[in-house]
Amino acid sequence: MKSAFIFLWLLVTGLMLKAQGPEKFISCHFRDIPFKEFCTEVLRQTSVEIYYNDDWVSTLRVNLDTNHITVLSAVKQVIKGSGLELSVWHNDLVLLPGKWLLTELPSYEQIYTPDSLVNQKERTVTETEKRYITGRKPGAMKTITIGQPGRNIGNGKTNVTGRILDDETGEPIDQVSVYIAETKTGVVSDLNGFFTLFLSPGKYNIQIRYMGYKMEGYQLDVLSAGSVTIRMEKTSFQMNEVVVSGERQSDIRKKDAGLDKILMKSIRSLPMMMGERDILKASGTLPGIISVGEGNAGLNVRGSGSDQNAFYINNIPIYNTSHLFGFIPIFNSEIIKDFLIYKGHIPSQYGGRLASVFKITARQGNMHHYTAHGSLSPYIGNIVLEGPLKKDTASFILSARSSYSNWLLSKINDSTINTSSTKFNDFSGGMNWDIKNTQASLFVYHSYDHFRLSTIDTYDYSNSGASLIVGHTFRNSLRGELSLVGSSYIFSTVDVVQISTAYQHSYEMNHYEMRTAFKQRVSDKHSLEFGADFVLYNLDRGTLLPYGKESLVSKVILGKDKGIESSLYISDSYDINSWLNLNLGFRYALFTPVGPSTTYIYSKNEPMDVKYITDTLYFGNNKPIRWYHEPDLRLAVNIGTDKDGSVKLAFNQMHQNLFMLNNYISIAPNTQWKLADYHLLPSQSNQVSLGVFRSFINSVLETSLEVYYKSTLNYPEFKDGADFLKNPLVETSVLQGKQKSYGIEFNIKRSGRKVEGWISYTYSRSLIQVNGEHEWDKINNGEVYPSNYDIPHSLNVVLTYNFSKRIILSSIVKYQTGRPTTYPESIYYIDNVQYLDYSKRNAYRIPYYLRTDISLTLEGNLKKNKILHSSFILNVYNVLGRMNPNSVYFVSENGRINSYMYSVIGVPIFTVTWLFKFGNYDSD
Repeated sequence: MKSAFIFLWLLVTGLMLKAQGPEKFISCHFRDIPFKEFCTEVLRQTSVEIYYNDDWVSTLRVNLDTNHITVLSAVKQVIKGSGLELSVWHNDLVLLPGKWLLTELPSYEQIYTPDSLVNQKERTVTETEKRYITGRKPGAMKTITIGQPGRNIGNGKTNVTGRILDDETGEPIDQVSVYIAETKTGVVSDLNGFFTLFLSPGKYNIQIRYMGYKMEGYQLDVLSAGSVTIRMEKTSFQMNEVVVSGERQSDIRKKDAGLDKILMKSIRSLPMMMGERDILKASGTLPGIISVGEGNAGLNVRGSGSDQNAFYINNIPIYNTSHLFGFIPIFNSEIIKDFLIYKGHIPSQYGGRLASVFKITARQGNMHHYTAHGSLSPYIGNIVLEGPLKKDTASFILSARSSYSNWLLSKINDSTINTSSTKFNDFSGGMNWDIKNTQASLFVYHSYDHFRLSTIDTYDYSNSGASLIVGHTFRNSLRGELSLVGSSYIFSTVDVVQISTAYQHSYEMNHYEMRTAFKQRVSDKHSLEFGADFVLYNLDRGTLLPYGKESLVSKVILGKDKGIESSLYISDSYDINSWLNLNLGFRYALFTPVGPSTTYIYSKNEPMDVKYITDTLYFGNNKPIRWYHEPDLRLAVNIGTDKDGSVKLAFNQMHQNLFMLNNYISIAPNTQWKLADYHLLPSQSNQVSLGVFRSFINSVLETSLEVYYKSTLNYPEFKDGADFLKNPLVETSVLQGKQKSYGIEFNIKRSGRKVEGWISYTYSRSLIQVNGEHEWDKINNGEVYPSNYDIPHSLNVVLTYNFSKRIILSSIVKYQTGRPTTYPESIYYIDNVQYLDYSKRNAYRIPYYLRTDISLTLEGNLKKNKILHSSFILNVYNVLGRMNPNSVYFVSENGRINSYMYSVIGVPIFTVTWLFKFGNYDSD
């Protein structure tokens, strides 16, 4: 009886297991095993038979790693793309090439068919035949074989290096999304178009996506380590039929905290001053970035000074970023390919600035055909030429801009203005080579500005630079890059406001750098970046000379500065799991100012003044004056909350070894840079930020909310009345204190619709305290006061309405709190001499700033084959004609002190710009 019961129990259990059949869950951990072994394991775990012909699966390899999957789903994944079809038969599975198993006999019921339709029905293809034919069509899904058969690759993962190029121009495309369906993972291409995958040998389906290009699908047959080049074709989308999701860096869920990027296509339609597209002014509409006034050069990021931002174009540092005192951008947007702003997590490869890094990458030029494009406005002309030096191997790009605005000044009924002159020009050029695993680029840049205010002032300044960058893929997972960089900033000034104080002065700053950078992909979840920098700074502060025979100015030799900065860095990015990424970086820099130099020692208990010099130190050429060790720690944690959101934490430790000597709020053309030296210490800061990032409606809406706090030590502030032209001893005019800034940033962005754009709001504070040991080492009696760029509230609304592909309307509304200023509060007299008594530093604020701009872009016809494509941009800057105060000043008139507001732009400015391009609308 007992035996019979056991037999019956086994029989029922077996039948129940068999009844579950293909829907039974199994555990699969297979890496590059033959399909036959996979079937044996499935049979062992579930008793489900899989029927097939050995010839059909002889090359099929299985890569599957999951703990909970049904037999049916597992087999479907394994045979995906093989041409085999899966059918269920009596709780077993059957594989057939290109067709399904017939599970029942067809109906033999007679159906009357008219003779006229007989021939037509004979020509009709069945649904099964359609599926079979589609599956067999050549090119339905292109197969790319990676590596070589027969290599001893073992059972581990191997690395596959890919590169993505524009099919029309041959230029690399960055931020392209590469998704692997089987592993449900993806990567993004870098600036040179490279990406690296870590895959086990086998077959995989990948999807290549990028806005404005056709989505591509391929089957990768990975045999061993290897590389592949993929070319993407541009395409156009009808906005009312297809939704195009905007490219993100490349995903708001995964991008770095505090990283901002504006697509060049977005900037091209935005209204800008004089119609010239300006990436820096456009960045001022992003959260946490402000400009302190109308037409001012320089940006303030998260409550920091404008000298705390680093600007690079193809690794060339730019020390003055504007033409015409900030009205025109120094960067020609027509040659810019990529534009990134690091203000939260700053990668460890960058150092030397406390606030942000603006990284600009120039286009490489068309490798397939010659083309030209440019623009003309009432004030500025621009032309860009590009083409292949050797097709698919080498290319060039040249750009030139020049102003011709003096005719406008001559029309103004003001003798001071119509006898003035202003002009600028800039030139840039690049050559690029792409030879197998090696890429090289040579880029040169030069800009020149001249401004003469009647017979009163003359300014001349220029930026020049060159970089040679060579990159090489040593192995499929290691890429290295060597950069040689030189940069120079020069200005000269003649001031004749008063004949008795007329002077002339010139200044020169040179920057020479060698940089190495390596990126190692350890695995699909782990990557390393490491390298070294070496920088030589050479500054000549020039000599102040009298101008004219009646000038009473004394000659002042301001001296020279030289410094050497060397650094090593490493960063480690690791995906701990699917929802947690950790990026840990470390940078170690060694900075030393070097001779020749004469340094004075001052009495310890007295102010730094020439009256209290106690000793003199002499340092010979290239002799170290002082050593500064600067360790920086960088940390970023990215926590994915779900498929649409993430929380990000970032910590930055930064050092800065140079700063600007400037009594003005904005950057002036004659602003001097100064290195840290024996007395002036490098500044250092710690910043922590926390943000929540989320997308909605299939990434049509992207939102972010970030909070940050930053503290800075050795922050340079200038004493009241500091004059850097007449005093070569900078340490006697500068005090160093503490700065803290904090704030909250909100941004909402809409893309891929007729109405798109973004709204950003920032609440921030920037506070300074200079509280030295002695009374003369204090500012505001040691009390905390707002910095010059403390702007608590900033709101930007940027909207674009796409009427069609040919008509685009854009607008910018900008509001921000008035900046701090110092006002006179009383008058007193000593021996009948009038003196003003001023308030505490920055105790008041000028009125708030509000401006509205609009632009209308009209494209020519969109015919494919045409010689020249034209478009027009109608731009109105300051539509409301509001007289936004740039500053408030005071004048003594009839024994009274009267205040006046000074506005740079108080009327609407209309501009029409013609853009032309040889070729069709979509060509570059």
